Amino acid sequence: MSVTEFAGVAEDQDRGVTPRAGLYEFWTAEDAHVYLHDTDFRRLTYQPGRPPVLELEFVYDPQWTPPELSGTPAVVFRFEDVRLVEWCEDQEGHDCVATHPDAPHGQVSCFDWDGSDLFVLDTFTLRLAFRAPRVVVTVHAK
Repeated sequence: MSVTEFAGVAEDQDRGVTPRAGLYEFWTAEDAHVYLHDTDFRRLTYQPGRPPVLELEFVYDPQWTPPELSGTPAVVFRFEDVRLVEWCEDQEGHDCVATHPDAPHGQVSCFDWDGSDLFVLDTFTLRLAFRAPRVVVTVHAK
């Protein structure tokens, strides 16, 4: 069983990515605190090439952006050599967003990592499970 390699995250075991917190909360290599509960899931891009790549983008609301990320409030995860396990969209969630524009369609409830190479992302409208041996985390301006 392979263990995912992380780039762009703190190497300290108390501040980096751990199976206990997954990618839901951690610090970047530049010591910026990433807490996905305070972000909106904005974009998913899947490129089925060789190797397959999955990019996920989360953006902080201005009132919840940590000071160290004020100039770069977008957090991007680039997963390499991805194998999709599950992609499930919640129709009730989509219906709610359609009838209530202020519904939290991009709200992240969890982004788990099993300690090897399996990731599970749950948002208001999406559940995504996949395997990836490498992930690169970057932050940038919107």
